[in-house]
Order: sequence, then structure tokens, then C-alpha cells
Amino acid sequence: MCEPATLTAIGAGIASAASSAGAAVATGVAALGTTAGATLAATAVSGAVTAYGAVQQGQAQKKQARYQAGVERNNATIAGWQAQDATQRGQIEEQRQRLATARLRSSQRAGMAANGIEIDSGSPLDVLMDTAQLGELDALTIRSNAEREAYGFRSQSGNLMAQAGLTTMAGRNAATAGYIGAGSTLLSSAATVGDRKKTYDRYGI
Repeated sequence: MCEPATLTAIGAGIASAASSAGAAVATGVAALGTTAGATLAATAVSGAVTAYGAVQQGQAQKKQARYQAGVERNNATIAGWQAQDATQRGQIEEQRQRLATARLRSSQRAGMAANGIEIDSGSPLDVLMDTAQLGELDALTIRSNAEREAYGFRSQSGNLMAQAGLTTMAGRNAATAGYIGAGSTLLSSAATVGDRKKTYDRYGI
């Protein structure tokens, strides 16, 4: 992206070039009664049309880049929502898993007690502890999977926002390049017209 001072200089150069090209067109038009005058006018007009096309192309690219950057920012927002959704779903599933484990342990304890089995020691206690540990492992696995999913969406969101910034910058650069190209074309056209006019004048064409 150009600094303000650079853009000001570009604008001044284009204005100067446009003025020179305009003067050349006027000279050519004034002499349209001759072949030389028609040639000068055609050269100047061709340069002006080419310069206008360069500016229009740069502006079109800038508009396209702005639209694309908007799409990328919208997609980044959606990815952020998906990250939040993944986190919330993971929390809900983790809680459900812990509740399911608690219900299973309660059922195991009740079944053992109904059969007169001592549950505070030995194998019955081991069974209850294993149930608790495996249930907690499942809950932590659910959490880990949700966090990985959410991280993927957050990374996608960050990448899209970064890309939107690059796309916007590319659009601005394209517009600036269009103006620079227009100025260069006008200067070149004005110089060509001036050189040809001198030649024509020298030989009385």
C-alpha cells in the first residue's frame, strides 16, 4: 500500500501528463486538415484511451478484491462460530459421559448390594474403580477431540482473516498500479506526439 506522499506524487504526475496529452490533442485537432494533424490527434487519443483503460482495470481489480476479501471475512466469522459450537458440543458430551458413568457405577453398586456383596474392598471395589477411571478417560477423550476440532476452526478463521487482509492489499496495489500505468501511458503518448510534431514542423508536413 502506497504512502500518502507517494499517492500525491502519482496524482500530480498523472495530472501533468494529462495536461500534456490534452495540449497535444488540441494541437492535433487544430491541424486536422492535414495528415500530420490527424496522426498527432490519433496518437494522443490512443494514449488517453489506453490510460483510461488502465485506470478502469485497476479499479475493477480493486472492487473484485474488496468483494473477495468480504467473502473471506464472512467465512472467517463462520469458522469462529463453528469453533464455539465444537467447544460447546464437547462440553455437553463430556458432561453426558460423566453422568452415564455415574449412573453405571450406581447400578453396579446397587446390584452388588442386592446380592449381598461387600463393595468397599476386594474385586467389587476394583470393578467400581475401573468403571470410574474408564468413564473419566472417555470424558477426557471427548474433551480433547472437541478442543482439536475447535482449534482447527480457529486456525481456519485466523488464516481467512489474514488472507482477507492480503486480498484487500492486492486490490489497493492493483488500483495504484492502474494509476501509475495511466500516468506512464499519458507521458509516453505526450512525448511521442511532441517528437512527431517537431519532426513534422521541421519538414513542413
